[in-house]
Amino acid sequence: MKKLFLVLAAAVLMAAPAFAAVQNVKVSGDIDSTYLNRQNFDLGYKNGSGIKEGLASQSVFFTQTRLRVDADLSDNVSTTVRLLNERAWGASSTSSIDLNLAYVTMREFLYSPLTMTIGLQELSFGNGLVVGNGTNNATTGTMASIAADLGKNTAFDGIKAVLDYKPLTIDLVYAKLVGNHTSGALVNGDVNKTDSNLYGINANYQLGDSMNTVVEGYFWAKKDGNSPSFSTTNKMNEVFVPGLRVSTNPIKGLNTQAEIAWQKGRVGNGNGLAGTSANRTREAMAAQLLASYAIPVAQLEKYKPVVSGSYTYVSGAKNVGGADTGKTYKGWDPMFEGQGSGTIYNTLFNLTNLNIFNVGLQVNPIQDVTASISWSDLFLANKTADLNLIQPDGSSSSVASAVTTNKKSLGNEIDMNVNYNYTEDVLFGVNLGWFIPGNTFAKSNNSVASQAVAHVNVNF
Repeated sequence: MKKLFLVLAAAVLMAAPAFAAVQNVKVSGDIDSTYLNRQNFDLGYKNGSGIKEGLASQSVFFTQTRLRVDADLSDNVSTTVRLLNERAWGASSTSSIDLNLAYVTMREFLYSPLTMTIGLQELSFGNGLVVGNGTNNATTGTMASIAADLGKNTAFDGIKAVLDYKPLTIDLVYAKLVGNHTSGALVNGDVNKTDSNLYGINANYQLGDSMNTVVEGYFWAKKDGNSPSFSTTNKMNEVFVPGLRVSTNPIKGLNTQAEIAWQKGRVGNGNGLAGTSANRTREAMAAQLLASYAIPVAQLEKYKPVVSGSYTYVSGAKNVGGADTGKTYKGWDPMFEGQGSGTIYNTLFNLTNLNIFNVGLQVNPIQDVTASISWSDLFLANKTADLNLIQPDGSSSSVASAVTTNKKSLGNEIDMNVNYNYTEDVLFGVNLGWFIPGNTFAKSNNSVASQAVAHVNVNF
């Protein structure tokens, strides 16, 4: 026993210098357990043999657990590590443990306005129209075969430099999307330049007026690497995205926002639609209007009612004949958008070739309870003959659909949400949604899709 005590004492003394550099350590996390029921996410599609494809019915429980450790090494240097486990009930508890965050933050780096964040981190800017901490609301790992749109493994490997010149803040970003590296070695010398990268600058300026106006300008560049089979003249995608966003509060309780962005660059063979030629010019556009208003009626004050509305436009490729063969490709690349999370339409369709109208109402009917309802109306920007339905359970990356090429009404969706804050750290939530296909879909392919989501989230 005495020897054991001496060994432990020696270990503590040896370890002391290593711990001396840590000023503060914080452990936190959350556990989110969910029941998910989905019906007709294939909208009733049947192949030529009369067999249904895609997600016709789903009933599953799953739990998403995150454990985070933040350590302050000094006044200006800190580190963050977060582990993530996502699994269906009954699966092994160690079946998938991912490194979800791993970065170091250095404040006043070189000089006081500069903060550097290096490593695996979350990136989200503005309302998430271009970069919203997600790959079009999809994920990898275990959730890709359960509900990819609800996965939480969406961080980026990269470097972010923040220059804080209040009221101006400038973010400079580099992120590695796909790398041709294994075990530290460069595969085949990367002669085909297969690495894919994201570059960006985001400038946010607060005018300091009575309406709390914010002006935000940005430029993003996504360069997809060539596959080994592509030649130097037949290249893959390049997307350059300049944009501008303005937010202001013209009267008390009313927030309005407007955003516009363009996409330039190149579309390579195989990155548009079937039959495309290589290296076409990209000319796409997106625009968004948002408004929310806290109704200032004394009789309703205790319910805290908020009405909201939005309109989103993203241009689309023209392929009425079954293939987009024009010299200019006008389809909007969803990039890493983080909008519409939890809705059926956001799961089934990429954010491209769409007009989306949305109105909503949120109230607090009783203490600690928040309820909301929203209605969305979707129209195609261009008529199409090529429309696939993204399947969130991995049964197939997408399934075909039967469409009528002279119609643009994609469908309507109704979503209802109720959240109950049981305590400050425990939340119960229920979401119900229905997507009613529009006349874009043929009669053989217009079943109503529905989902029911119930979950309990605990933060610690």
